[in-house]
Amino acid sequence: RRVHGMKYNTESDPPYWRGAIWININYLVVEGLKYYSLKPGPYNELSDRLRQSLQSNIVSNVYSEFIRTGYLWESYSDSTGKGQGTHPFTGWSALTVLLMDEHSKTTKS
Repeated sequence: RRVHGMKYNTESDPPYWRGAIWININYLVVEGLKYYSLKPGPYNELSDRLRQSLQSNIVSNVYSEFIRTGYLWESYSDSTGKGQGTHPFTGWSALTVLLMDEHSKTTKS
């Protein structure tokens, strides 16, 4: 029997992708906001402010958790920001380094 709106990925596991902060998805959002911030139009300034805020929050949280635990994590709690899932995890969490580079370029000016 197929059930829509599943509460579990399997009969016993909670949904894997729901709730957590995933760096790969947030990286794509930052890049999308960057794209729209460079386009002329009514939302370019808002896009840039949102991009800067999200980018800063990601870098700050990942760095804080690395200092606290010594690890990069697979994902981060949406309510506390604490690392969760697999660790050490240098897969998509390593995208934070690219965000740090962009963040340093925008904060120097």
